[in-house]
Order: sequence, then C-alpha cells, then structure tokens
Amino acid sequence: MTTDDALATWQAAEQLRARGQAVQAGEAYTRLATHPDWVAPARLRLAQGALDRGDLREGVAQALLARDADESDPVVLEAIVDLLCQVGELEAALALAQSPPLVEAPDPAVQLGVGQRLQAQSFPVQAQAFLKRARKLGADSPELHYQQGLSALYAGEHDAAEAAFEACLARQPLHGGAHRQLAKLCRATPDKNHVSRLRAALAAMPADYPDAPPLHYALFKELDDLGDIDAAWQALEAGMRARRQQVAFDPAQEQAVFDRLMQVDGQGAAAVADDGPAPVFILGQPRSGTTLLERILAGADDVADAGELRDFGFQVRWCCNRMGRPGPDLALLEAAANIDEAELGRRYLSHTQWHAGGKRLYTDKLPANFLWLGHIARALPQARFLHLVRDPMDVGFSNLKELFADAYPHSYDQIEMAGHLRRYQALMAHWHAAFPGRILDVPYDALVTETEATARRVFAFLDLPWQPGAADIAGRTGAVATASAVQLREPVHARFLGQWRRYETRLQPMQQALSLES
Repeated sequence: MTTDDALATWQAAEQLRARGQAVQAGEAYTRLATHPDWVAPARLRLAQGALDRGDLREGVAQALLARDADESDPVVLEAIVDLLCQVGELEAALALAQSPPLVEAPDPAVQLGVGQRLQAQSFPVQAQAFLKRARKLGADSPELHYQQGLSALYAGEHDAAEAAFEACLARQPLHGGAHRQLAKLCRATPDKNHVSRLRAALAAMPADYPDAPPLHYALFKELDDLGDIDAAWQALEAGMRARRQQVAFDPAQEQAVFDRLMQVDGQGAAAVADDGPAPVFILGQPRSGTTLLERILAGADDVADAGELRDFGFQVRWCCNRMGRPGPDLALLEAAANIDEAELGRRYLSHTQWHAGGKRLYTDKLPANFLWLGHIARALPQARFLHLVRDPMDVGFSNLKELFADAYPHSYDQIEMAGHLRRYQALMAHWHAAFPGRILDVPYDALVTETEATARRVFAFLDLPWQPGAADIAGRTGAVATASAVQLREPVHARFLGQWRRYETRLQPMQQALSLES
C-alpha cells in the first residue's frame, strides 16, 4: 500500500465510521494497520470500535498494539494514553506518557491533556510536570490553573495550591471546583474566609448551573468552620439536592447487587502461587480512616502505598469481557460466577505489583473494594484485608458533607445513605463469616485515640515488625490524592469523633432510618 493509498484508505474509513458503518470501517482500519505510518491511528480506531460493540478484551488488545507502534505524533500518543487509561492499562499508560515525544511535545494542549489524564488516574507527581510544561508553553486556561492547584494540593504545597486556585477563579469566577478546594484548603476564620465571595457566586450563577453543587459544599464548609450551624446546614442541603439531581441511584438495584454478593462464599477458592509482592486491601466506607491507615502503613520499610487502585474491577470485567464501570452490577456478577479465578488473580497481580517498587507488600486503598472482597479473597489467597469501622452516624455524616467526583451516588440523601450503610454492614458480616481470619477490623475511634497500639495490631496482623515512629504521619512526604489530602498533613487527631452531633436535630432522618433498620 503506497502512502497515497494509505491516506485515501484512512479518509474512506473515517467517512464509513462517521456514517455508522462500523464493520466496513473496521475492515479498512485493519488493512491500514499493515502500513508502518498508520499502525497507531488504525489500532486506535480498532480499539474504539471494539469498545463500542462491548468487546473489552479486543479493545485492550488493540490499545496495547497501538502503544507498541512506532509512533512519534504527540496528538496520537496522547489519544493512546487516554485509551489505555480507559481500559485499565495504567502501567502502560504511565510509561507511554513519559516517552520523549510526549514529554517534549511543543503543544501546550497536549501537555495539559496528558497532565489531566495522569491526575485523574492518581499520578499527581507525574501530572505536575506536564502541567508546568503546559504553563511554560503559554497555556493559561482556568482548567490548567485548577489542575495545577490539585497537583500542588496533593503534594502538600498549600501556598502554591491556593495561588493556582485563585488564578483559576480570576479567569472563571464561577468555577465550583476551585471554590470548593479553597474552602477545604484551610480552616475558615472570622478574619480569613470566602463566605461573601461564595454567596455572591451562588447569586450570580444561572439556573441549573452544573457547577452549583461544589459552590454549595464550599459555603457549607466555611460556615461550618465559623460555627454558623443553621446557615451551614442550609448550604449543605442545597448542595445535596443539586447533586442528587445529577446522579443516578436506585436503592432497589443496589440491594439486588448486595443480595447477589452475599451468595459468594469461601468454598473452593482458587490458589494462585506467586512469590512477588502481596497486596493488602484497605477498605470500608469512604471517610472512615482508610487514608490515615494507609499513611501509617507507609511508615513501614516493607510496605508501599499504591493509592486507590481500580484494577480489580477492571480485571473482573476483562475476564468476563463485559464493558462498564469498575464496580459490580448484576450482569457482571452473574458472568463472574463462572470466572477463571486463577486467571483473575494473575491479571490483578500483573497489573499492580509494579506499584510495590520492590517491597514485600503494597496497599490497595480503594474503599469500595469491600464490594469485591469475596472475589478478591477467592482469586488472591495471599491477600489480607484491613477493614476500617466507624460509627454509622459519624461516617454517614462525613459522607453527606463530602462531594465525590463520580462515586458514591447514595451519599446525597439521608435515607439513601442510611440504607447503604445497613447493606454494607450486612455484607461485611457475611465476608467475615465466609473468610474467617482474613479480615482485621480496625476501629476508627481506636485509630485516632490509641494510634500506636492500634497500629501495632495492624502490623502484627500483616506479620510486619513494629517500626517506632510509624504512627507519626505529620512530617511524612509523598502525594495524597484523596479527599483527605489536607487532613493527612496534620498529626493524628480525634476532633472528628462525634462530629455529627453538631447537626443532630438535622440528621434525625438518617438516625431514625438506621435505627429502624437495625
């Protein structure tokens, strides 16, 4: 195929794709993939076509072939990085992002795009380098400054984060994310707060403004800091209502998923022989102390903190060849009943052990992995589980007042929050019965009031020698890319114990729902 023929084939394939003639377009892209100059673009299109028809395995295979192509166009390489992130091939995505054609790309849009993708996948340190290059090349958008603020925040550089968020607002005064992060960055005081500016922003926003929820949550945070309970609650209720309208959540559907999970047991679990680093799963409800425990364990010489990994859900979907979100749904759980558990275990390890950096253990701190615990325990007999347990009212309120990016849709309504908590408690009781000795409950109260004693129990459970100073997290370096990024730069404290009682009269619906269901 000549160069002119290849270009004509590409143009024809693109026209077929635009007209919805996927089969014919795929045939053209397959022919084009034999031409050395068009391998990567053609494989990209073949991967996207496979994903469009729900063939995840083929999509992953084509994405990796695109990665392996001899390609130097930064725009094409950025698209491959994006695709690899979409299908859970994060090690490959990170390696490709750090290749010379992307690192040296002269286009600020490419630098910003790669930075955003790495940030979204919890690689803030690597993202920061791309964002700085984008700025140096002339990028000056609100989104660039917002992303720079996030990377600085995760790195513990609070002054730089504040300056970047303010720069974002100077260019887009109604940017909800920047307002919210500024509110979370430090405790509001009568002398330093953003209450007036937040109220002005809320008054200025148009009807049905999609960025309204973070503005309301930011105002709640600052008014709560200032002790104005009535006004703070009004702001939180407005934020929850606005966010609930944006998310899809069906309690009956969630109940059906939990019921199906309760059928997973510990009988006949597959053994996966592996001498490499072993995963430690830190799980439970969000805002229950999972990040705090991860930071404590990071003080051990033989433990690497890998952050909140989505790999297990991705690999379940790969094994079942079903597209969808990493979390479980009924169709996926039915397919997973016949899964090759040994293959699942091998794939999870092959996609995550690189995070260990040569250490014996690495932590996977995705709280929602409590849903997958049974499947994880069966596929990975060497895995251990640390389950953070927090008072239901405290953790429920902590979830209600946190605006999550794209997870936990039950957390914007008191009754739905209570229902989720009861389902979660029942499921964890089932996992304890099905996998005795594999799960250590770690009470949040004990973790923040008897930190060293609790940490010693955790170390013993993991067969780790105790290391003096492991519980001293305040001076610990390293990025924290979670909602707890600010708190985890402080010494361990107990000031969030019983925090819900400030709003006890307003939280009666959740408290009554929890009592009725107990």
